Amino acid sequence: MESILRINNIEVKYHEVILVLKGVSIEVPEGGIVALLGANGAGKSTTLKAVSGLLKHEDGEVTDGSIEFMGERIDKLEAEEIAKRGIFQIIEGRRVFEHLTVEENLMVGAHLRSSGKKERLEMVYHYFPRLKEVRNVLAGFVSGGEQQMTVIGRALMAQPKLMLLDEPSMGLAPLLIKEIFDIITRLNKEEKIPILLVEQNVKLALTVAPYAYVMETGRIVMDDTAEKLKENPDIRDFYLGLTDVGQRKSFRQVKHYKRRKRWLT
Repeated sequence: MESILRINNIEVKYHEVILVLKGVSIEVPEGGIVALLGANGAGKSTTLKAVSGLLKHEDGEVTDGSIEFMGERIDKLEAEEIAKRGIFQIIEGRRVFEHLTVEENLMVGAHLRSSGKKERLEMVYHYFPRLKEVRNVLAGFVSGGEQQMTVIGRALMAQPKLMLLDEPSMGLAPLLIKEIFDIITRLNKEEKIPILLVEQNVKLALTVAPYAYVMETGRIVMDDTAEKLKENPDIRDFYLGLTDVGQRKSFRQVKHYKRRKRWLT
Protein backbone atom coordinates (compact mmCIF):
# COMPACT_ATOMS: atom_id res chain seq x y z
CA MET A 1 0.00 0.00 0.00
CA GLU A 2 1.21 3.49 -0.87
CA SER A 3 2.28 5.75 1.99
CA ILE A 4 0.62 9.15 2.30
CA LEU A 5 3.24 10.29 4.84
CA ARG A 6 6.93 9.38 4.96
CA ILE A 7 9.20 10.62 7.71
CA ASN A 8 12.70 9.84 6.45
CA ASN A 9 15.46 9.61 9.04
CA ILE A 10 14.77 13.02 10.56
CA GLU A 11 16.77 14.79 13.22
CA VAL A 12 15.16 17.60 15.22
CA LYS A 13 16.89 20.25 17.27
CA TYR A 14 15.49 22.93 19.57
CA HIS A 15 17.25 26.29 19.81
CA GLU A 16 19.82 24.92 17.28
CA VAL A 17 21.58 22.86 19.96
CA ILE A 18 19.26 20.47 21.81
CA LEU A 19 18.96 17.25 19.83
CA VAL A 20 15.50 15.79 20.45
CA LEU A 21 14.91 13.33 17.60
CA LYS A 22 17.66 11.15 16.14
CA GLY A 23 17.12 9.36 12.85
CA VAL A 24 13.35 8.88 13.12
CA SER A 25 11.60 7.13 10.20
CA ILE A 26 7.85 6.48 10.13
CA GLU A 27 5.35 5.73 7.37
CA VAL A 28 1.58 6.17 7.38
CA PRO A 29 -0.19 4.25 4.61
CA GLU A 30 -3.09 5.68 2.57
CA GLY A 31 -6.22 5.34 4.69
CA GLY A 32 -4.36 3.66 7.59
CA ILE A 33 -3.97 4.26 11.33
CA VAL A 34 -0.46 4.14 12.76
CA ALA A 35 0.32 4.58 16.46
CA LEU A 36 3.43 6.13 17.95
CA LEU A 37 4.03 4.78 21.45
CA GLY A 38 6.47 5.57 24.21
CA ALA A 39 6.92 7.05 27.66
CA ASN A 40 6.63 10.73 28.52
CA GLY A 41 9.44 12.77 26.97
CA ALA A 42 10.31 10.14 24.35
CA GLY A 43 9.80 12.64 21.51
CA LYS A 44 6.34 11.61 20.29
CA SER A 45 4.73 15.07 20.33
CA THR A 46 7.86 16.56 18.77
CA THR A 47 7.48 14.10 15.89
CA LEU A 48 3.89 15.25 15.26
CA LYS A 49 4.94 18.90 15.43
CA ALA A 50 7.72 18.23 12.92
CA VAL A 51 5.04 16.98 10.50
CA SER A 52 2.53 19.80 11.12
CA GLY A 53 5.15 22.56 11.10
CA LEU A 54 4.31 23.65 14.66
CA LEU A 55 7.93 23.03 15.70
CA LYS A 56 8.91 26.37 14.23
CA HIS A 57 6.71 28.14 16.78
CA GLU A 58 8.82 26.57 19.54
CA ASP A 59 12.21 27.38 18.02
CA GLY A 60 12.62 23.82 16.82
CA GLU A 61 13.53 22.61 13.35
CA VAL A 62 14.15 19.51 11.27
CA THR A 63 17.92 19.68 10.82
CA ASP A 64 18.40 16.44 8.88
CA GLY A 65 16.32 13.98 6.87
CA SER A 66 13.02 14.86 5.21
CA ILE A 67 9.24 14.62 5.56
CA GLU A 68 7.12 13.84 2.50
CA PHE A 69 3.36 14.16 2.25
CA MET A 70 1.63 12.78 -0.85
CA GLY A 71 5.01 12.55 -2.52
CA GLU A 72 6.02 16.19 -1.87
CA ARG A 73 8.53 17.42 0.66
CA ILE A 74 6.95 19.54 3.43
CA ASP A 75 9.58 19.88 6.19
CA LYS A 76 10.67 23.34 5.03
CA LEU A 77 7.12 24.71 4.79
CA GLU A 78 5.33 26.96 7.28
CA ALA A 79 2.57 25.46 9.46
CA GLU A 80 -0.13 27.43 7.61
CA GLU A 81 0.98 26.02 4.25
CA ILE A 82 1.05 22.47 5.68
CA ALA A 83 -2.51 22.94 7.03
CA LYS A 84 -3.66 24.10 3.58
CA ARG A 85 -2.40 20.80 2.19
CA GLY A 86 -4.74 18.97 4.55
CA ILE A 87 -2.62 17.99 7.57
CA PHE A 88 -4.27 18.78 10.90
CA GLN A 89 -2.80 18.24 14.33
CA ILE A 90 -5.10 17.84 17.31
CA ILE A 91 -2.85 19.06 20.10
CA GLU A 92 -3.00 17.45 23.55
CA GLY A 93 -4.96 19.29 26.18
CA ARG A 94 -8.18 20.05 24.25
CA ARG A 95 -7.60 23.59 22.98
CA VAL A 96 -11.09 24.96 22.44
CA PHE A 97 -12.04 28.62 22.02
CA GLU A 98 -13.76 28.88 25.40
CA HIS A 99 -15.78 32.01 24.65
CA LEU A 100 -17.28 30.61 21.45
CA THR A 101 -20.10 28.07 21.36
CA VAL A 102 -19.36 24.48 20.37
CA GLU A 103 -20.85 25.09 16.91
CA GLU A 104 -18.84 28.31 16.45
CA ASN A 105 -15.71 26.32 17.39
CA LEU A 106 -16.56 23.77 14.71
CA MET A 107 -17.14 26.49 12.09
CA VAL A 108 -13.64 27.88 12.78
CA GLY A 109 -12.32 24.61 11.36
CA ALA A 110 -14.05 25.31 8.05
CA HIS A 111 -12.34 28.66 7.47
CA LEU A 112 -10.15 27.20 4.71
CA ARG A 113 -13.21 25.89 2.87
CA SER A 114 -15.27 28.00 0.52
CA SER A 115 -18.32 25.74 0.26
CA GLY A 116 -20.03 22.69 1.76
CA LYS A 117 -19.76 23.93 5.34
CA LYS A 118 -23.32 22.91 6.23
CA GLU A 119 -22.76 19.37 4.92
CA ARG A 120 -19.51 19.08 6.87
CA LEU A 121 -21.27 20.25 10.02
CA GLU A 122 -23.97 17.59 9.56
CA MET A 123 -21.23 15.00 9.11
CA VAL A 124 -19.55 16.06 12.38
CA TYR A 125 -22.91 15.82 14.19
CA HIS A 126 -23.44 12.40 12.62
CA TYR A 127 -20.22 11.12 14.22
CA PHE A 128 -20.55 13.18 17.41
CA PRO A 129 -24.30 13.35 18.21
CA ARG A 130 -23.40 14.60 21.68
CA LEU A 131 -21.99 17.80 20.12
CA LYS A 132 -25.32 18.51 18.43
CA GLU A 133 -26.96 18.49 21.86
CA VAL A 134 -24.51 21.07 23.25
CA ARG A 135 -23.95 23.05 20.05
CA ASN A 136 -25.18 26.34 21.55
CA VAL A 137 -23.24 26.01 24.81
CA LEU A 138 -19.99 27.96 25.30
CA ALA A 139 -17.14 25.49 24.74
CA GLY A 140 -15.51 26.48 28.03
CA PHE A 141 -18.51 25.05 29.89
CA VAL A 142 -18.87 21.64 28.26
CA SER A 143 -17.20 18.50 29.68
CA GLY A 144 -13.63 17.45 28.94
CA GLY A 145 -14.89 14.68 26.69
CA GLU A 146 -17.11 17.09 24.76
CA GLN A 147 -14.17 19.48 24.37
CA GLN A 148 -12.08 16.63 22.96
CA MET A 149 -14.89 15.79 20.53
CA THR A 150 -15.08 19.48 19.58
CA VAL A 151 -11.39 19.72 18.63
CA ILE A 152 -11.57 16.50 16.59
CA GLY A 153 -14.79 17.76 14.98
CA ARG A 154 -13.13 21.11 14.22
CA ALA A 155 -10.36 19.31 12.33
CA LEU A 156 -12.98 17.25 10.46
CA MET A 157 -14.64 20.45 9.25
CA ALA A 158 -11.51 21.22 7.25
CA GLN A 159 -11.71 17.95 5.28
CA PRO A 160 -8.37 16.63 6.48
CA LYS A 161 -6.19 14.41 4.31
CA LEU A 162 -4.19 13.35 7.39
CA MET A 163 -4.99 13.73 11.10
CA LEU A 164 -2.29 13.89 13.78
CA LEU A 165 -3.86 12.99 17.12
CA ASP A 166 -1.85 13.79 20.23
CA GLU A 167 -2.95 11.90 23.38
CA PRO A 168 -6.73 12.00 22.75
CA SER A 169 -7.37 9.92 25.90
CA MET A 170 -5.52 12.26 28.27
CA GLY A 171 -7.49 13.06 31.41
CA LEU A 172 -10.73 11.44 30.27
CA ALA A 173 -12.87 8.82 32.02
CA PRO A 174 -12.57 5.27 30.60
CA LEU A 175 -16.10 5.21 29.13
CA LEU A 176 -15.52 8.47 27.29
CA ILE A 177 -12.16 7.26 26.02
CA LYS A 178 -13.84 4.18 24.57
CA GLU A 179 -16.49 6.34 22.90
CA ILE A 180 -13.92 8.69 21.36
CA PHE A 181 -11.72 5.84 20.14
CA ASP A 182 -14.74 4.08 18.62
CA ILE A 183 -15.48 7.27 16.69
CA ILE A 184 -11.83 7.64 15.59
CA THR A 185 -11.93 4.07 14.27
CA ARG A 186 -15.18 4.77 12.38
CA LEU A 187 -13.79 7.99 10.88
CA ASN A 188 -10.83 6.05 9.57
CA LYS A 189 -12.94 3.21 8.17
CA GLU A 190 -15.86 5.21 6.76
CA GLU A 191 -14.19 8.48 5.73
CA LYS A 192 -10.83 6.83 4.92
CA ILE A 193 -8.94 9.51 6.89
CA PRO A 194 -5.34 8.40 7.61
CA ILE A 195 -4.33 8.95 11.24
CA LEU A 196 -0.99 9.18 13.04
CA LEU A 197 -1.87 8.64 16.69
CA VAL A 198 0.33 9.47 19.68
CA GLU A 199 -1.01 7.70 22.75
CA GLN A 200 0.36 6.74 26.16
CA ASN A 201 -2.42 4.23 26.67
CA VAL A 202 -0.60 1.50 24.75
CA LYS A 203 -3.28 -1.16 25.19
CA LEU A 204 -5.87 1.16 23.70
CA ALA A 205 -3.62 2.34 20.87
CA LEU A 206 -2.87 -1.24 19.82
CA THR A 207 -6.58 -2.01 19.57
CA VAL A 208 -7.23 0.77 17.03
CA ALA A 209 -3.93 0.93 15.14
CA PRO A 210 -2.93 -2.15 13.10
CA TYR A 211 0.71 -0.96 13.07
CA ALA A 212 2.79 0.91 15.64
CA TYR A 213 6.22 2.40 16.29
CA VAL A 214 7.82 2.51 19.73
CA MET A 215 9.94 5.49 20.69
CA GLU A 216 12.56 5.85 23.42
CA THR A 217 14.67 8.98 23.99
CA GLY A 218 14.15 10.40 20.51
CA ARG A 219 14.71 7.16 18.58
CA ILE A 220 12.43 4.53 17.09
CA VAL A 221 13.44 1.34 18.89
CA MET A 222 10.86 -1.03 17.48
CA ASP A 223 8.02 -1.17 14.96
CA ASP A 224 5.67 -3.98 14.04
CA THR A 225 2.04 -5.00 13.68
CA ALA A 226 -0.15 -4.46 16.73
CA GLU A 227 -0.59 -8.23 17.09
CA LYS A 228 3.16 -8.86 17.28
CA LEU A 229 3.80 -5.91 19.58
CA LYS A 230 1.13 -7.14 22.02
CA GLU A 231 3.03 -10.43 22.28
CA ASN A 232 6.48 -8.83 22.55
CA PRO A 233 7.92 -9.37 26.07
CA ASP A 234 9.48 -5.90 26.19
CA ILE A 235 6.20 -4.22 25.31
CA ARG A 236 4.33 -6.40 27.78
CA ASP A 237 6.82 -5.50 30.52
CA PHE A 238 7.36 -1.81 29.92
CA TYR A 239 4.08 -0.60 28.47
CA LEU A 240 1.28 -3.03 29.15
CA GLY A 241 2.35 -3.71 32.72
CA LEU A 242 1.75 -7.43 32.19
CA THR A 243 4.40 -8.89 34.44
CA ASP A 244 4.21 -12.16 36.36
CA VAL A 245 3.62 -10.45 39.68
CA GLY A 246 0.96 -8.26 38.11
CA GLN A 247 2.80 -5.09 39.04
CA ARG A 248 3.85 -2.50 36.53
CA LYS A 249 7.61 -2.64 36.20
CA SER A 250 9.74 0.35 35.58
CA PHE A 251 12.38 0.27 32.89
CA ARG A 252 15.14 -0.21 35.46
CA GLN A 253 13.56 -3.12 37.28
CA VAL A 254 13.50 -5.50 34.36
CA LYS A 255 15.91 -8.40 34.87
CA HIS A 256 17.09 -8.36 31.30
CA TYR A 257 17.68 -4.64 31.42
CA LYS A 258 21.28 -4.97 30.22
CA ARG A 259 20.29 -7.09 27.26
CA ARG A 260 17.61 -4.64 26.29
CA LYS A 261 19.83 -1.68 26.84
CA ARG A 262 20.91 -2.11 23.25
CA TRP A 263 17.76 -0.16 22.39
CA LEU A 264 19.22 2.93 23.90
CA THR A 265 22.73 2.82 22.53
